[in-house]
Amino acid sequence: MPANLIDAALAAYARAIRILDPIRFQVWAERGITMPQVRVLFMLAESGDQSAGDIADTLGVAASTVTGITDRLVRLTLTADGRRLTTEVGEVSRTYLREVFALLSDEQLEVLVRSFENLADANARVASKTVAV
Repeated sequence: MPANLIDAALAAYARAIRILDPIRFQVWAERGITMPQVRVLFMLAESGDQSAGDIADTLGVAASTVTGITDRLVRLTLTADGRRLTTEVGEVSRTYLREVFALLSDEQLEVLVRSFENLADANARVASKTVAV
């Protein structure tokens, strides 16, 4: 695969990500949630309850670091507020993207869907290779 095509894909991906990140960052900032806290919150939302050691292993940090991150999140993740926050971020993002996607033709959307599916499949292959090492 030509390097310039990979570079073009990287640039397109970066442009696409810049659409959504400001929306998520704004919601998190309004709630006073830091990026490390966001990572833990979404990890718990996706995988369920985990020990501090498991979280530390996944994040690649010391357990004491996780304790500092989770002090505030304990109040969120054990309440409906934590679930509401993760749901709200998703809803705000989806609402915005629906407006963006509505401006694309059916053909463009089909290409986009296939591209995202291909990207997710390739990511899964790389991730499984990384875990196996």
